[in-house]
Amino acid sequence: MPFLYGDLERAISPERARRYLTSTVDPRSGVTDPARAVMLYEHNTRLSAAAWSTICDVEVVLRNVIARAVSDLHATHRPAGGLRWYDEPTWFATGRWFTTQTLTSIAVAMKRAGDPGPRAAARPSAGRVIAELSLGFWRYLLVSRYEHSLWNPGVRSQFPALSGLSGSDSRKRVHERVEALNYLRNRVAHHEPVYETFSIPGPRQLDAVTTLHESIELVEWADPDAGSWIRERSTYAEVAASI
Repeated sequence: MPFLYGDLERAISPERARRYLTSTVDPRSGVTDPARAVMLYEHNTRLSAAAWSTICDVEVVLRNVIARAVSDLHATHRPAGGLRWYDEPTWFATGRWFTTQTLTSIAVAMKRAGDPGPRAAARPSAGRVIAELSLGFWRYLLVSRYEHSLWNPGVRSQFPALSGLSGSDSRKRVHERVEALNYLRNRVAHHEPVYETFSIPGPRQLDAVTTLHESIELVEWADPDAGSWIRERSTYAEVAASI
């Protein structure tokens, strides 16, 4: 039996279904197309799955790039002691480093990873904690407050393709890409429509095809081989063109 618009309303709620129905309004007659609304929802599910694959690839590479830079910077300032970059809240909590909110995020990540801290006899790898930190956490480390404490002395060197730009311009370029990806990631995670443009603070109008393309380019700025690998596997543009 066909899955009708009424079935969609019952399954996902009338309010959520209405967003897809509204997208089918004929601009001349004002008439909606319930059958097409169901098709749009199904198409959006396929788009989200394709987007998620690329988002995951980019996020993992990006967080490792930034974590490596922060870890190296920490080792430069604290060469002895065997502590990890997230083990020293006093140092990172100064005006130059992490805010209370950021430190809270680290503490939550350590708890989720089962990391009892530096005094423990056995600890999980740092990678376990890094994996528990959200994309929003890494995005926040790219804002202007960290330009002179994290970006210029550490993270900037991880993006050699931007070496011709100033520290400020290169940081802004990377932050813009990560911010856009973070918003798209949240839309996918919350099952929002991704077939249409969406707004983020700025204000900026984004679309998923451009955002994913630019996020892969972001990886290429740091690691061309990884970027090419992700681009070859990304299917979003193909799925988007299939409707």
